[in-house]
Amino acid sequence: MLAVLVQRIDAMLYRRGFVVTDARRLMRNQVLLAAGGSAVACLATGFSSWGLSFAAGTLIISINFWWLSKAAQELVRVRQGAMFTLLTLFYGRLVLTAAAIAGLVAWAGASVYGLLAGLSTVVLNAALWGVLQIRHKVPTVGKGKEA
Repeated sequence: MLAVLVQRIDAMLYRRGFVVTDARRLMRNQVLLAAGGSAVACLATGFSSWGLSFAAGTLIISINFWWLSKAAQELVRVRQGAMFTLLTLFYGRLVLTAAAIAGLVAWAGASVYGLLAGLSTVVLNAALWGVLQIRHKVPTVGKGKEA
């Protein structure tokens, strides 16, 4: 069942322009981590403010990561004017993210700790991806009888 879900998410991401395999894997893992983590947080806390804040944080960071991944794939192909485009996209995302977080905390009464935990899922995603990349590239060692 999980394999089918992973294949469907990969196919959807590919259709949406995630043609670079590593970018697609990172985004797929972020989607799975955000959805699974949000479901667990909301169910475990009884849909409390913390759980909903966690879900909001994962949504904000996942959208931000989506935009970043898409922009990075496009900037690899476009050379001229890339720096201006990159800075514009970066600061635009920064302003929108700050406005969303401020709105959630100031007007919706969201839990700051829940938001922070949700926003941190992208760091966990990147760390897991890095560990798995290293694990697959490390050559296997013999059975210890070579010496």
